[in-house]
Amino acid sequence: MAYSDACVFPYPSGDTSVRRFALEAKYMGFDSIVCADGNGGVSGEFYGVRVYRALHLRQKNQNDLVKAMRKCRFKPDIILVSAGDATFNRAALSTGGVGILRGIHDAGSRAFDDVCGRKAAENSVAVDIDLSAIICRRGNPRQKALESFGEILKFQRKFGFPVSISSGASSYIHMRSVDEIVSLCGIFGMEEDEVKAALGSVDAIINSPPIIEVLDEAIDEVIPE
Repeated sequence: MAYSDACVFPYPSGDTSVRRFALEAKYMGFDSIVCADGNGGVSGEFYGVRVYRALHLRQKNQNDLVKAMRKCRFKPDIILVSAGDATFNRAALSTGGVGILRGIHDAGSRAFDDVCGRKAAENSVAVDIDLSAIICRRGNPRQKALESFGEILKFQRKFGFPVSISSGASSYIHMRSVDEIVSLCGIFGMEEDEVKAALGSVDAIINSPPIIEVLDEAIDEVIPE
């Protein structure tokens, strides 16, 4: 199984180049990384690590989301959407082309519910566990993130949707190895086999039907010509 860090933020969003992230990923036991924002259109393979180019969207309603997908000037390998309230998340999870829903831990305690779980499973959209909330936070914010990740895990076990795991790193020093990630995820009850399946989810998403084809279908449904 190929393991992937499902989201890093290279320069200029962060302080680390795409190539340096790829080199660190190699040392950490990863086969690929997903680069969001600021990657300057860079994709390909560096040091034996596949670099996927992501479109990261932060819109808060479905029409704006699909319009942003339409305006994208490059062909992304995967589309990431930042979570909002439950209504938005249900819509995002139903929008063709969306690969990963990120940031549930910052979206509020009721941002993800049974309806979201079913839609994520039906449409094979991954829900991301962003480990930067554990690595970089302390005290109550860290505890809230752990509780949120535990809730995601409960929903995943109930509905069977894919989960992705990201470091959310804007610097290579915040990346973690596969073994370290297994330990970190164990804090909120994730088993080793579940962690490794989640680390392998990105390739499965990217190897599903081409994003551009699905995206065009979504545009026709949401914004009729």
